[in-house]
Amino acid sequence: MKKIAILSLLFVAATATYAQEKRVETRTEVDNIGVEYKTKYVSAPSSNLYIQGSFGGTMLFGEDDSKLSFSERLRPSFSIVFGKKITPLLGARIGLEGNSLRGWNSNNGGSYPNHQSDPRKDYLDSKGVDTSNGYEQDYRYFSVNADVILDLLNAFEGKKRTDRKWELDAYGGIGILTTLERKGVDNKTSFAGRVGLATTYNVTDRIGINLDLGTAITGAEFDGHVGKGETFDFVNTIKVGVKWRFGKQGFKTVYSISSEQYAALSNYMSTVSTEQMEKGEPEEKVVVIAAKDKLLIPYVVFHEGKATFNEELQMVNISNAAKIINENPDCTMEIIGNTNSTTKEIAEQRANAVKEILVKRYSIAPERIVVKAEDMNEDNQTVHFITK
Repeated sequence: MKKIAILSLLFVAATATYAQEKRVETRTEVDNIGVEYKTKYVSAPSSNLYIQGSFGGTMLFGEDDSKLSFSERLRPSFSIVFGKKITPLLGARIGLEGNSLRGWNSNNGGSYPNHQSDPRKDYLDSKGVDTSNGYEQDYRYFSVNADVILDLLNAFEGKKRTDRKWELDAYGGIGILTTLERKGVDNKTSFAGRVGLATTYNVTDRIGINLDLGTAITGAEFDGHVGKGETFDFVNTIKVGVKWRFGKQGFKTVYSISSEQYAALSNYMSTVSTEQMEKGEPEEKVVVIAAKDKLLIPYVVFHEGKATFNEELQMVNISNAAKIINENPDCTMEIIGNTNSTTKEIAEQRANAVKEILVKRYSIAPERIVVKAEDMNEDNQTVHFITK
């Protein structure tokens, strides 16, 4: 309703000078048409790719591992991942990580999969190590991972962006964990579920610094010992890395409506144009197209990041602007490109695109139209009409 009122006020301002000499009876009709827009973000398969290398620490959480100190349990680890941003909201990646893990077994019972006795304890006993009060578990491992990534900022903000300085992602996936056979430890493979959070500070549009906190949840037999009541082992990681983006970055935004809605809307606008030509009395017909309760018009709304718009849906608004200026020879019009959500250059290109239509299609003198680029305090891709 706010935008409808603004457009009505603009029309009154445009006709004020003319009305001083001759009284004009004006009737404004406002129709609301509901349109369900679908927004798609598309990119080439070779776009929005990245590779990331990280280094940090890993800690095993099993049954008795807390009996070791924090520094004794924290082990170095590395990872390298290859990923792709599929949409501004979702991404995917595959990666390899690993190095070493350290835990503790207190000899308090339990079972040893595939063994009658504890192979790690047998190995240490053969080397003369006293294991009567427990012993240290020592592993070399690697993990092949596949994750789905959710961009949390784009998930909870209406505007989908890919150019933020800071990113915050949640991820979940699966991992295949493999321990290497050495010093009484079996060579075996386990599956794990993965969850985590990652944040990235983008130093440039290609390079970012990444912090990743993650957990892999696997079966209790991963550390070779299933203790009493133990169900799962956890491998927690914290890593810092560098992300390098390659290929073309960004998405093309495509707006679409169903074929049924498009046909109905086209028929309605044709009817509006015919009615305006047939009626002799001064009249303004304002067509307000609402998408999911958000008014997109009477402004001219452009495709994100571009100086193009859907003419079939919005030419009626430019036609109304042309009618106002043609019927009021003493007024001029400012066409203002909104810089709130784009660059000044693109905002000026949008305003000039509208001016070109008004000049070429509606024979309005170019000197009666002033093109500007200003912040209109609205985060949208619009061009505004103001008459003076």
